[in-house]
Amino acid sequence: MPENLQAGRDRWNGSSIGPRLKPAMVALTRGERKQLREDIYYLNMGELRRFCEARAIPYRIHVESGDGRIVRTRDADRKGVVIDRILHFISTGLIKPKTIFRQSVISTERQGRPPVESDRVLYRRYRNHDPEILKLMKRLTPGKFNFGAIAQEVLRAHWSRNAAPTYREFANLWEKATAEHSGPNPEWAFLSDLAKGSGGPDWKKLRTQKAAAVIAILKKIS
Repeated sequence: MPENLQAGRDRWNGSSIGPRLKPAMVALTRGERKQLREDIYYLNMGELRRFCEARAIPYRIHVESGDGRIVRTRDADRKGVVIDRILHFISTGLIKPKTIFRQSVISTERQGRPPVESDRVLYRRYRNHDPEILKLMKRLTPGKFNFGAIAQEVLRAHWSRNAAPTYREFANLWEKATAEHSGPNPEWAFLSDLAKGSGGPDWKKLRTQKAAAVIAILKKIS
């Protein structure tokens, strides 16, 4: 993973909080630990969320409201962030803090005009598949830009550290991150297997088997 995206993920997660519990990993054999770390990426978001909910591990994005309250949104952290939190909890007994976007990087107001390159890219104003945003970003990246995981990772990394890039800056950041992205992230299980030549027509069956084995291991964790 590109260094700048990994740094962003680290900033999303922040320092661990909460009382230290006995690391759950001690309940597993060496083989189970290895299998868990390698195959947890086959779990879908529903399966990951159920584990998180049972242990109060945050997976929703929170925002700072106008009166300073921290409010949970409907948006979830990206799969890789959730998996990182789960593995950290299992390994250390600590729960990493939730993702919070502050007021300075949020806007629910409509601009009433197409965005320009000097505008700040703000949470809730920026929308995937918005035709005006796409038109601007295509112009700023000579036709290369597309909405997707890399764009989300770049923006969330900045929003999490209370920074909102301009569209020009976002275009440069996106191009750099895309150039550095040499292969699928581990959490993109199907694409990772496809890149390794093992994402064939029976992949769904493989995913189900791998996920079931990981869930069985997770059930050993109290």
